[in-house]
Amino acid sequence: MWRLRARASAALVLLAVLFLAVGDAAAATQMPAELGILVNYVLIMGLAIGVFVGVVMVYTILKFRMRKGHTEPAPNISTSNHSLEAAWTIIPAVILLVVGVLAFQALAVTDTLPAHPDVVVTVIGHQWYWEFYTNYTANGTSVHSLGTFTVKANQTVQLIVEAADVMHSFLVPQIFGLHIDAVPGHVNQFWFEATVPGSYEIVCTQFCGTGHYTMTGTLNVLPS
Repeated sequence: MWRLRARASAALVLLAVLFLAVGDAAAATQMPAELGILVNYVLIMGLAIGVFVGVVMVYTILKFRMRKGHTEPAPNISTSNHSLEAAWTIIPAVILLVVGVLAFQALAVTDTLPAHPDVVVTVIGHQWYWEFYTNYTANGTSVHSLGTFTVKANQTVQLIVEAADVMHSFLVPQIFGLHIDAVPGHVNQFWFEATVPGSYEIVCTQFCGTGHYTMTGTLNVLPS
């Protein structure tokens, strides 16, 4: 029993850390409401399913464990239950349908680029560094930089992401949802709006060669 309690406590600690991590990441950016709804729904459904499966597993282990004096199987064991079989088919289908609808709604927001962004940043992944061309649309100035680029808080930033050699993946872990692939010969576009000033690490999450681990950079968000 103490092992079961220890595992339950570890699971609760892990969930608490997960909630704190999501909360910190979401606080650093203007997260679209649709994306937040999708993340919360998947998190809640995953937690509910995990708890349900755990309860059923513990109940089954305790009820059907080997005990003294119980050497014969229970009489009249049912091997089929059409209502139960229908339920475990229909309920997961409904859950997946809702996830699909919410995912398409989130994509409609995240993939719709702003008509008039405050900043347009071209991101080019190289082996093994990031190159940035930052165009501030308000005054028409442009800045070329390696490894770092700068925007102001609450500015709408459009990203144009490319790769010069092999495939890379642009990620700012502290800014929720800011993750986009850099593909040779193809342009990916994304947008975000940072709300909290600070310096945020940029990393590459696609293995791109022997120097992959050195492919880091910095996003500087200045007070607006």
